[in-house]
Amino acid sequence: MIHFKLLTLFGFIFMANGIFLSNLNSTCFRCICEASTGCSNRLQCGQGYCGPFSISRAYWIDAGKVVKADDDPNRWGSYEDCANQYACATNIITQYMEKYGKDCNNDGLVDCVDYAMLHINGGPTCHLALNSDFRLKFRSCLQKSQQ
Repeated sequence: MIHFKLLTLFGFIFMANGIFLSNLNSTCFRCICEASTGCSNRLQCGQGYCGPFSISRAYWIDAGKVVKADDDPNRWGSYEDCANQYACATNIITQYMEKYGKDCNNDGLVDCVDYAMLHINGGPTCHLALNSDFRLKFRSCLQKSQQ
């Protein structure tokens, strides 16, 4: 019975490089993506942001220059190639959340709302309110996922 409870507990926690990121799961990624760009896979790079999560080069660097398997982070285009591909972009976000993850809205939990605030506002200023357009799309996605 104890083993089952432990397995259940770990089923709700995403682990990356030894740091536990609760609630950073496929639903959270999808809702951040939906609110960022409509999760369009047709997006490339424009106005300094790339991919379905609208990731900037500075965000990518801050996350540790995550790249696709067997790529070189110093290769010209490695940022764009990773940020434009959903799975690789989620790795960028995961690394960023590992670095800055905290309770941005001071509700006593570190959850998907905090990850969205970190993603949009940045680590040092994650406490700022989400812009209304992103917030509405994000909350709508989370509500739909709970139905």
